[in-house]
This record gives sequence, C-alpha cells and structure tokens, in this order.
Amino acid sequence: MTLLSMDRETTRNAGFNSGRGLMVRMKDFVAGKRAVRQLHQLDDRLLADIGVRRGDIHFSVWGK
Repeated sequence: MTLLSMDRETTRNAGFNSGRGLMVRMKDFVAGKRAVRQLHQLDDRLLADIGVRRGDIHFSVWGK
C-alpha cells in the first residue's frame, strides 16, 4: 500500500493547482480584512504615528 501514499503536506496544500493552498489564502484574506478594520478604528493621530494616512490603509495592508 505504500504505492498509494502521498506526502501529506503536498496533498493538503494543493488548492486549485496554485503555488499556495486555498486555506492559506483564506487565512491571509481574513487577516487582511481584520487589519483594515482595526486600522480604520484608529484616529488620525495614531495613524500618523505609525506612518499611515487614512486614505492609504487599503494599500498598506493589501499592497495594491
């Protein structure tokens, strides 16, 4: 039966034949949405302290 066994990591993370698995991409998306929400809750003074303007929050998190 060793003929049918596959590397567990390869099988689990092979989402849609991309380089990264589907679950990894979903976790990144959820973390990005959380970061955007948390940054929007800060006032402008605190955003300035970390070097982010309110209009640049999306770009700072997603890089697009």
